Amino acid sequence: MEDLPIFQERLLLARRRAGVSQGELAKRTGMYASDISKMERGRMLPTAPRLRRLAEALGVSADYLLGLQDDAQTAPSTARLREDIHNAKPTKRQRTRKPSPTA
Repeated sequence: MEDLPIFQERLLLARRRAGVSQGELAKRTGMYASDISKMERGRMLPTAPRLRRLAEALGVSADYLLGLQDDAQTAPSTARLREDIHNAKPTKRQRTRKPSPTA
């Protein structure tokens, strides 16, 4: 596997670890099995939305698939991030006064 670029290697490894076929991964992501095959063979790269769907379906982070991190653990989900933002306490904005006009 050392000959494969990092994305193809990690996609193949993550799919095998998840125990799914190319066809099953295609169903989970709304892609064609032939596209999954092309990505694993280095003949095609995913668009950003497809990369996200692949990562979510395989339970890994997009950063892992891209080789930006070595830990395959997923990043927090978007729903979790929205919840964190919603529950965050607002910060107090400090008012600044305009300088008074001098005559």
